[in-house]
Amino acid sequence: MKKRWLLARLGVVGILLATTLAPTPAQSISASLSAQDSPVWQTNASVQGIAVAAGKAYVGGRFTSVRPPGSALGTNEVGQAYLAAFDATTGDLVAAFNPVLDGQVYAVAASADGSRLYVGGDFTTVNGVTRNRIAAFDTATGALVTNWKPSVSYRVKTISVSGNTVYFGGSFGLVNNVERLRLAAVTGDVGTLLPWAPAANGDVYAVDVADDASKVYAGGQFSTVNGTNQNTVSSLDPATGAVLPFPAASAVPPPNGSCTTRVKAIDASGDTVYFGNGGDGVGCFDGTWAADIATGALKWKNQCLGATEALKVVNGWLYKGSHAHDCVNGGAGGFPQGAGYRFLLTESLENGTLGPWYPNTNAGPPTEVGPLAFATGGSDLWVGGDFTQTNGLGQQGLTRFTNAGPGAAPAKPAKLLPYSVQPGVVQVHFQTVVDNDDTTLTYRLLKGFSNTTIATWTAKSTFWDRPWLHFTDTNVTPGEVTNYRVEVTDGSTTLRGNYSDPLTVATTANTAYDQIIASDGPQAYWRLGEPVGTTTSVDASGQSNNGTFTGMTLGSAGAVAGNTAATISTSTGRMVGEKAYSMPQQFTVEAWVKQSVTRGGRIIGFGNSKTGNSSSTDRMLYMRSNGQITFGVNDGVKQTIDSTSNKNDGQWHHVAGTFDNGAMKLYVDGALAGTLTTGQASLYYGWWRIGFDNVSSWSGGGATQTNMAIDEAAVYPYALTAAQVQAHFGAR
Repeated sequence: MKKRWLLARLGVVGILLATTLAPTPAQSISASLSAQDSPVWQTNASVQGIAVAAGKAYVGGRFTSVRPPGSALGTNEVGQAYLAAFDATTGDLVAAFNPVLDGQVYAVAASADGSRLYVGGDFTTVNGVTRNRIAAFDTATGALVTNWKPSVSYRVKTISVSGNTVYFGGSFGLVNNVERLRLAAVTGDVGTLLPWAPAANGDVYAVDVADDASKVYAGGQFSTVNGTNQNTVSSLDPATGAVLPFPAASAVPPPNGSCTTRVKAIDASGDTVYFGNGGDGVGCFDGTWAADIATGALKWKNQCLGATEALKVVNGWLYKGSHAHDCVNGGAGGFPQGAGYRFLLTESLENGTLGPWYPNTNAGPPTEVGPLAFATGGSDLWVGGDFTQTNGLGQQGLTRFTNAGPGAAPAKPAKLLPYSVQPGVVQVHFQTVVDNDDTTLTYRLLKGFSNTTIATWTAKSTFWDRPWLHFTDTNVTPGEVTNYRVEVTDGSTTLRGNYSDPLTVATTANTAYDQIIASDGPQAYWRLGEPVGTTTSVDASGQSNNGTFTGMTLGSAGAVAGNTAATISTSTGRMVGEKAYSMPQQFTVEAWVKQSVTRGGRIIGFGNSKTGNSSSTDRMLYMRSNGQITFGVNDGVKQTIDSTSNKNDGQWHHVAGTFDNGAMKLYVDGALAGTLTTGQASLYYGWWRIGFDNVSSWSGGGATQTNMAIDEAAVYPYALTAAQVQAHFGAR
């Protein structure tokens, strides 16, 4: 047995050594902006509109005071209600700009030359003089423009300036006592009402004009414009207000009993116009889409769930403010439900897939949405909203991101857990880290206190998908004492993890089963040998994924000498690890199982519920009532591999299923039982579970679970090789 195990281990060495790559320096910022926010003053309530002009960022909203960065709410407050200006370079308050408005601001826009600032909202006076819901300021002096005074009957929600025309939308019905149903235009110089008068039958949330002034786009809570069906978005003639053909509008699904979605943000840039939607209803369209301005044709559609409130193109990327919580389907190319809310993202202009930029805010009262408004001065992004934090630190209402500096730093690598179970061989496994503006980082494995580089990788990771890297060090001497650490760099910032504990290189083969398993780098390893009465299963992998027993009896004779097993004592007996994982596409599930004749049941697998029944289950091993072992993965179709029957013979059997980006393999008692090529495994956030879960919809998955004994269960973040699986079976 020992000889067979040693040969298997030697086979593993060659495979793992082949994973090392030559050094490739990473870029310091992969998108166009750093994910590290730059200092800027804060507000005491929501920001709803921003414009950058004349070296300043003009900010409007429902706030009544502002304060410096780092100051807690209520400290160092400066009274400034509804409208303020901040230096576009330093982020400091521009105290000289202090207009007095009597109501909140929703919209802020500037002329192309930056000389005029236009604001809209609920106010009716500015500096004590009448200005009904819209006003203009001179950016050079900060003064209210006295001869620009259109009068709007109700809220102005959005403004867009093109040449000498100011287009605006909102909830109003009259401008200068002339009917204008939620859309209107005035001249930029003296505010003369123009004949442009498209009539929308619902509130307008967003207006923007194509860079070439060929079209005006409007979005909001309407279903008709000029009496024609226009489902929340319309392309309009900039001179006449006539509705223009816009085939891309079909990207917005029509309202039904369970879903109503509406356009909430628009940004026209170059030859493309970008839209952001927010929907009411489970799974309702909340994403983004892009259309060709010249033809009106749809370019792409991204169906992230979580309403999109703000959009802005900055240096080749589309930046998005939303409360996204599920971005795996519909062209999103991102994270699954359960990975948390991401309030700031960027997308490719070419196809809408998520880009390498992951700062975050939270959401605060009263809207509980997060970012609500974006603006740029060309190489930065100003973000306003209802949030109270940016990147986990206090920063209320307003934040900003630039392309200056080295960008966000990578996270510090974890302390390594190297193993040596074979003479002259050390196994090292570690998980990649996250850098919020670089997805591809360079890793170096350092040996000894001299920090000698012995392996280098470049690897891609994101906050929802952090692959593992592996190395086998054969340049060691039996009996040598050494240590290891990992260094990571994004090209600008380099961080080193802590040294591992000193490791003595094996002088003889270690045949202890648990050490052999641990040396292959499991992501979780539940030995299931806890004493009777225990409720917690300890994760022996060192990754701290302990689990909770429910309906399982402990203390029965195990598959491996010196360790007991767990037996499922109820029809729903299970053990569930406490850590959730994001849609793994490379993994191995492994366990020892013993079941009696005519019974089967689920052994180990993945599910989207931490308690009770999962509505999504796959990546699992189960036993049919005829004793076949089945490995199942759902790629849209429930794909399975079966072993021969009669494994419910009351004897211990070693079972393992491996998956490597569509390549499935099932092993039983160390031997390959079958292979299958599939698509990607189901895209959801879930937990590794031992024992019961919902398998009734799977072929042969309805067997009675009770009295199944399970031992030495493990999950790996990669596909074990045939040699490794055989070595595990032979080490019993």
